[in-house]
Amino acid sequence: MWNLDARTLLIVEAFVLFLMGGLMLLAALQGRRDRTLLWMSGALLLGGTGFVVSIARELPGWREPVIVLSNMLLLSGHACVWAALRVYVGGRAHRRVLLAGAAAWFLLCQWPGFMASDGLRLLVFSLLSIVYLVAAGREIWPERRQDAGSVLPLLIVLAIHGLFYLYRVVTVAHIPGVTWLLWPDFTVTILEGILFCVSLSFGVLILVRARAERQYRHAALHDTLTRLANRRALFEQGAAALALAREEGRDMALLMCDLDWFKRINDEHGHEAGDRVLALFADVLRARVRQGDLCARIGGEEFVVLAADLGPLSALDMADRIRRSLAGQAARAPGRLSVSIGIACASADGHDLDHLLACADRALYEAKAAGRDCVRLSSDRRRPGRPAAMARERGEDAAGDAAAGAGASAAVAGGGGGRAGQHPVDA
Repeated sequence: MWNLDARTLLIVEAFVLFLMGGLMLLAALQGRRDRTLLWMSGALLLGGTGFVVSIARELPGWREPVIVLSNMLLLSGHACVWAALRVYVGGRAHRRVLLAGAAAWFLLCQWPGFMASDGLRLLVFSLLSIVYLVAAGREIWPERRQDAGSVLPLLIVLAIHGLFYLYRVVTVAHIPGVTWLLWPDFTVTILEGILFCVSLSFGVLILVRARAERQYRHAALHDTLTRLANRRALFEQGAAALALAREEGRDMALLMCDLDWFKRINDEHGHEAGDRVLALFADVLRARVRQGDLCARIGGEEFVVLAADLGPLSALDMADRIRRSLAGQAARAPGRLSVSIGIACASADGHDLDHLLACADRALYEAKAAGRDCVRLSSDRRRPGRPAAMARERGEDAAGDAAAGAGASAAVAGGGGGRAGQHPVDA
């Protein structure tokens, strides 16, 4: 096994590289020209071409040109591995970095002493390869926190290949006059290279697939226009958050927001104007809620905010900040712009998401009936079977908080001019 002909080994590795490069290119074209896969296919095809060229090394008069060209191609392949992982994380593959290794090799080959020393060439090639491998690993190192299952195996593959090159550096330093093709472990070098290319190819494919799955899941759980969570995400994440709050005895508040006069904006100014208003309100929500609060667009002009550790008074404050913030953006809207908000609190209305939505919806109906541009707290806070006392909030006792929400609703009045009890018209 260890006495295989060098030419045969090079042909085998070239075949494997071309095969994996072709499969990677096919995967890239099927994946809407995924740039990561395109760069990886380029790396493999360049490597395969480099090994094909190196086969002509022993032909009379071809030795020096083959040494220059084959190693430039191999170093360019390593550079493309770096480029593939750089574009994966959203970076740009800089041309100077891509060409640096091959250019350095070409310039060194103009020095007769460099061409005369097989050991020196092996040393330089190994060091340049290590630089590209370290750079490639550095690109995806931060991604390990987000997707350790896909990133860590690829980092291990890069590290093993880099350590193998480092071993070659140490070997050259201790064995004067060693040549690349006559290196005692040349067969091991080829086999390691084949294993590296296959492992790297599968590692990158897994990495890209994991990213695609995350993107599909993100798209399935988010509204494209506003970039907020959608109805499905609200029910998946909201139910889990409410269950946890129930176990830990924590308050939760649900704010249901409905843009006033939205149908009129659509009718008079067109759907593009309506889309701009929806995106504007989404920006207001992101600016006014806390980190960790769940904001979702559940349909049309209706939005929901689910906030943890928020009792009735704090929920009223948050809702009024949202209302006033949107009013401050009125100049950017094509028509009259305001929002009505209904609030339900899990501490009083229970921790069932469907029930909270129903309570908040009734409170929203009351806000619309009161003339819009105002906030109403659910009147279901004191129904039989629920605890009468509420936890202290902002230093006020349960009785004071009950007074704040007594009657049909507790309101933070806005700019609405309608009469209480007025039936809301289409907003």
